[in-house]
Amino acid sequence: MELFTTIEAAQQIGIGDAYLRNLIADGKAHPAKMIGGTWMFSAEEIERLRHRPIGKRGRPKKQVEVDL
Repeated sequence: MELFTTIEAAQQIGIGDAYLRNLIADGKAHPAKMIGGTWMFSAEEIERLRHRPIGKRGRPKKQVEVDL
């Protein structure tokens, strides 16, 4: 089984490696194992993450008051 580092996996998914580490911490990403302090991902997990539902991202929009 071929394994990919966090950086390689993040590049394949199209996200930053810090965001991928956050997904691991939140229990939303499941690396295959850790080797020497580096999380390693299977191709199947990368594919699953690539097709995950995308939630809202970024800062919430400001509420604008309109006088009528």
